[in-house]
Amino acid sequence: MGIAQFQRLGKLFSGYRYPLAFRELSMTTDPRRPAAKRPSGTRAAEFPVAPTTRQPADALGVRANRTIARILDAAREAFLASGYEGTTIDEITTAAGLSRASFYTYFPTKRDVLLAVGARSAGDSIAVIRQLENVDASIEGMTEWVGQYFSLLDEHGAFAFAWTQAAQNDPEIRVAGMRSNLSMCRQLGKRLAALGNTPASDPVLVGLTTASAMERAWDYSRLYAGSIERSSVIAHTAVLLWGSIHPDVSDADSVAVAG
Repeated sequence: MGIAQFQRLGKLFSGYRYPLAFRELSMTTDPRRPAAKRPSGTRAAEFPVAPTTRQPADALGVRANRTIARILDAAREAFLASGYEGTTIDEITTAAGLSRASFYTYFPTKRDVLLAVGARSAGDSIAVIRQLENVDASIEGMTEWVGQYFSLLDEHGAFAFAWTQAAQNDPEIRVAGMRSNLSMCRQLGKRLAALGNTPASDPVLVGLTTASAMERAWDYSRLYAGSIERSSVIAHTAVLLWGSIHPDVSDADSVAVAG
């Protein structure tokens, strides 16, 4: 799956409260109903594994989209608190203030909710990675960008961890997720190398280790809130990242630049 496909996906989901976007996500619909008609000139959202979604009507109204948004928001919170395996549909519906019947109106399984959450996560991640093109090549610029990445994880970090858990027992998710994740890592590695004006011998590994480090730093800043300052974690993460793309600068110099 190419980066251009994820960029199209990001544009599609940029509005989030998706009257059309949810229909475009429904690449596999309830077999008991005909597929919703797609306006001419549009294309289905492309994602590594398509969620199965149900639609009670060919067109989703404001109320239906609000219900879907509540389900996805509640699922993200539940995945973050309990993990994928520990999250139940009852937990999602309770947090969303909805009945199980309302849940099953739109999603057949918890897995399909995870995939729907992932569609927007992919698009938003690409958008933040692309922001590296506009980052000032300084500690301050890197700190600002790491702050943006932490904000991304505030919304999508739950999906990142839930996807990892689900992939342990779902080969289809694991294989497709690996392809899409490594594609994004390659873009991250290339953009970091360009920012530091240094060649990346393996941009996939650079992107993978960088993203992994930021995810763990974000997770610990959340877990240890009250004992450590989030802003300090962001600042120190930025120093480490800046140093990794400026190998000719010593650690002492990096700390001095960071102030």
